[in-house]
Amino acid sequence: MQEQEENSRNNQSLKQWLDNIQQDSWQLELLISGFAIFLLFGGLEPMEEWNLRVNMLMRESLAFVFLVVIFQTLRTAYLALLFCLLLHVLLRGLWIAAIGLRYVSGDIDYERLDYQPKFRDWLHRRVGSFDEYIERLERYCSVIFSVAFLIIFCFLSLTTYALFSAALQVGARVLSGGDWFAGTGLDLAGNIMGLLLTLLGIIYFIDFVTLGFFKRKSWSQGWYFPIYRFMGWITLSRFYRPLYHNLIDQRFGRRLARLLPIIIIGFMMIVSFNYVGHPFFPHFHRDGAQWINPVHYDDETSDPIQSIDYVTLASKYPEHNYLEAFVPYLPSDLDPVLQKLHPELVASQQVGFVLRGFLNARDPYSREADYPAILAAMTESFRLYVNDSLWTEIAPRFHEHPRRQVPGLLYMVPVHELPVGEHRLRVDRLALSADSLVWRTGYSINFYK
Repeated sequence: MQEQEENSRNNQSLKQWLDNIQQDSWQLELLISGFAIFLLFGGLEPMEEWNLRVNMLMRESLAFVFLVVIFQTLRTAYLALLFCLLLHVLLRGLWIAAIGLRYVSGDIDYERLDYQPKFRDWLHRRVGSFDEYIERLERYCSVIFSVAFLIIFCFLSLTTYALFSAALQVGARVLSGGDWFAGTGLDLAGNIMGLLLTLLGIIYFIDFVTLGFFKRKSWSQGWYFPIYRFMGWITLSRFYRPLYHNLIDQRFGRRLARLLPIIIIGFMMIVSFNYVGHPFFPHFHRDGAQWINPVHYDDETSDPIQSIDYVTLASKYPEHNYLEAFVPYLPSDLDPVLQKLHPELVASQQVGFVLRGFLNARDPYSREADYPAILAAMTESFRLYVNDSLWTEIAPRFHEHPRRQVPGLLYMVPVHELPVGEHRLRVDRLALSADSLVWRTGYSINFYK
């Protein structure tokens, strides 16, 4: 009996403490939102740098495609949190403005407005009193602030689900004697376990977006409960389930949760909306002969990701009678060609993860690698043309692009004997198609002397 009374007093004290905090929670909300917005805006540039690195990993091997999926999921969560917090600060500002106006002018006096009865009665029903309006704003602000972090945890659940799925696929591939690095990390159709996990994820997602459809039905509680527990561990939903259920146990929260997918899709449509107003302007540059594309010039492109796959020139205007042409090394395209041309070549580095920095483990470099032979094999895989004439006397060198952080070959093309005017450079590359080597024609890049 004494223990029950003590628990009751503790619960009452906890409730009183939470009620006191709740009254002043708007100050904490604004403080956290402002600080978070400042940090999120500051992290936009580093996030784009990581975007470049993740895209480079996918160019090296399709095994890293799951990293792209995870990164883009987290990137979307990042932007969604920024948008929700900005909306929260905007509504909180409106709420503070409404409180200030209430202090000056009190409630809405509909009689003094002298509207016609039809308008006055409609405003009475739809708008109500000014205090009710302030209360609605308060509720909207608190719910939106909570939904912002609920969205973050939902995206984190997608990330952990993708990681578990990738680990499942890689483990199944290794146990079956395959090479994990050869396939895609999210090849869900590759085995029965992947298909089963996909089916469980779909069932769990349907229950989530329908606010507990399977949890409300008696015929599904027997078989869905273990799925619910299993998916809860995979998605780390234990961290946001209290927030989720406390949101949907009220009418406004349920309406917001049901509208949330539509709001997200609508927002994606809005940011994707474009107007085309140049009917005769070409949409893509095909072979590049009639197009000056800034992604082909290092001094003009502002986004390294756009030029990650392209041959680029330092500038369209050569300096000191030499034109710098950089050809990126894309392992997913070039490695099969090198293995087909020269199977005896020894790779200069071992593919995989290493520890560098405070901890160093597993030296990735091969002492048996023949760098001149590797350079000659890579040179054999490309053909450089200037004004449709093949130039074979130019020997490229290994080079890592300083801004794009991409390894490749650098051609120093002498142009002192070229006449003044417009010229074109093109780099064709060998590609492996159906176990045969074929030449792929590159884009024509204009430069001017």
